[in-house]
Amino acid sequence: MSLIKCPSCQKQISDKVIMCPHCDYSFNQTKEELDRVKVINYRKYRDKMYRFKMLTYTAIAIAVAGLVPMLWAYAQAIDYGFNASITNHWGIYLVMTGFALYVVIRILMVSSKKKYKSSK
Repeated sequence: MSLIKCPSCQKQISDKVIMCPHCDYSFNQTKEELDRVKVINYRKYRDKMYRFKMLTYTAIAIAVAGLVPMLWAYAQAIDYGFNASITNHWGIYLVMTGFALYVVIRILMVSSKKKYKSSK
């Protein structure tokens, strides 16, 4: 007896079972049922990637929300002849937060894509 991955839920199950105890996937399915499972898995993947893309746009918006006032203050300082320093502005925290969120979301997107490709 060995462990295999369920084609539907990707959890470890015995190779002797007829039906997955986690998701009720039957190993005696017809081609139409197998195609239906593939379509459902693709839709889950597509929806997850859509959510990641929306979160990416949010991260970019956070970075821009910090960048615009920071550059505005920098431009005003140059106009009035003051020493301009953008590293002391509060907007740098939003820029760093947005960039960090963007990187994390992109890493999650790549790992989700690899997981989906390996389950095909």
